[in-house]
Amino acid sequence: MPMTAIELSRRQLLGATLAGLALGATAAVWPGTARRIYSAASDRANQHFLCCWADGALQFKVPCPGRGHDVLLNPLTRSALYFARRPGNWLTVLDADTGALQARIASPAGRHFYGHGTLVNNNALLLTTENDYASGGRGLIGVYDCRDGYRRVGELDSGGIGPHQLATLPDDTTVVVANGGILTLPGSNRDKLNLETMQPNLSYIDSRDGTLLGQWQPPHHQLSLRHLDVSRDGEVVVGAQFEGDPTLALPLLFRHRGEDRLQALTATDPVWRQHHNYIASVACAGDAVIATSPRGGCISLWRNGEFQQLEQLSDVAGAAFDAKAGTFITSNGRGQLVQFNQQGLSLTGRVAELRWDNHLKVSS
Repeated sequence: MPMTAIELSRRQLLGATLAGLALGATAAVWPGTARRIYSAASDRANQHFLCCWADGALQFKVPCPGRGHDVLLNPLTRSALYFARRPGNWLTVLDADTGALQARIASPAGRHFYGHGTLVNNNALLLTTENDYASGGRGLIGVYDCRDGYRRVGELDSGGIGPHQLATLPDDTTVVVANGGILTLPGSNRDKLNLETMQPNLSYIDSRDGTLLGQWQPPHHQLSLRHLDVSRDGEVVVGAQFEGDPTLALPLLFRHRGEDRLQALTATDPVWRQHHNYIASVACAGDAVIATSPRGGCISLWRNGEFQQLEQLSDVAGAAFDAKAGTFITSNGRGQLVQFNQQGLSLTGRVAELRWDNHLKVSS
């Protein structure tokens, strides 16, 4: 039985994922350049920056008004888009080569960003997750025209409260969003205001008109769905942060590709406990998935939905796949950039004075 009354058949969803398969991976490629790693960061004096690292050194380090969260690369405008950490109200667009300012966007009055975005329509439109706190915490998706200085041109309903990360399926039209279900309001010190009644979900939305195509809930109402990634063939993997009884050991990673419920990745209770009820980043590559947990100080590797390997790395959060090198890249609060594969961990680089923020993107 579906988890809600709203259905998106497996055939419809497979159509959405396979129709645009030729689009390939979502990673940006800058022709003629070496691998670059983009991330927000902070220093020991609690100053905040938007950074690009390559060839063993920072390529740029641009000051910003507060902590950043995720970063998105747009090949159409050759831009790096940095999103403010919740409840920030800024989005900064930099030239991906030089760090020069291309655009600075403020959230509308009564709104704030949740720290993530995705691109649709051949990278011409940016979609961002937003909190309409002036209306009590309604989840929204802002729509911005990348060809017109990232001007806001509309908004869509996210399908729930607390929309966090969203991503585009390979058809370049369907968007999947993790609605965390947690109500927060500015001025409440990031307090979670509805933990007993929260209703997280994974929603599929037609980005052209906002139609809610399907919606699925996790097996426990306090599994807040937050971060996700989409594989090349359109499978969604979403990570959770459990807000309930800390003595429980619940699955924290789920995959979905049109089934009638979210499919929990398989691991023993001790493996789930290693993650301390918290998944920070998810990255997919083929049949492999990694997930990071700064609270657990660990990175886990999964293949075909089965747990394979766990490595310890202090304060790890960011994760992405480097398609050119064929390896995952992670980052942590010690300024380290660390490769992760079946052979384990290896240091790629470090900026000792910086703490990398929660997410990163790789171009090559």
